[in-house]
Amino acid sequence: MRRNCRLVVVMGLAVLGLAVPIGDALAQVIDQALEQRIAKEKEDRRDCKIKICDAALNKKASGADIACKVVRTLTVPELKDRILKGRMEWPFGHAQCSAEVKLARKTFAMVLAGGEVEAALEKHDITCTLDQKDGKEQYSISFSIRPVVKFKDGKAVKATMNWSDIQGSALAKGAVWSTATLDNYVGIFEGSIVDSINDFFTTHCDEVKAELGK
Repeated sequence: MRRNCRLVVVMGLAVLGLAVPIGDALAQVIDQALEQRIAKEKEDRRDCKIKICDAALNKKASGADIACKVVRTLTVPELKDRILKGRMEWPFGHAQCSAEVKLARKTFAMVLAGGEVEAALEKHDITCTLDQKDGKEQYSISFSIRPVVKFKDGKAVKATMNWSDIQGSALAKGAVWSTATLDNYVGIFEGSIVDSINDFFTTHCDEVKAELGK
């Protein structure tokens, strides 16, 4: 039942907390100031992660809907090695994205409860700043996603992100338009999105497991 360019895919997954975390090997190539920024962003997202995981894993439908601002920086090594995995070149430097996340609590209380549920999430507007490789200038890009995810027996099995409203610097916008459009039509990133969602509700929720229910 229904409930209320690759670059864009990367940004969308990252800002909603669904991309993989930075490992120790990647952290070694990040300068100290950037590493501190990333650590602060992760800590700032922790409360949002707790709310989402608590609603989903403990099936808490009552209470206010989840609303929080998410900011996430992705480094060049993370983008190339952990997300893009050779599927496209990355012509920029580090990227920082932000969004106001809005999630219906009753939806997340149902998705892991078993059976089949199709969750249609609200439209999310995402804004990103992309560094040049030399770090001297920045590009901007913004876009919207309206995810629809089908769950079966507590796991995501189908997902569409429904990208729209792509705006920004000519170079950044030109790099993503055709691929985002193709993903909307044929779902070329569906498998990656499904895997990332399932990873969030296991690996990422395990990080805050001790704080759920408090």
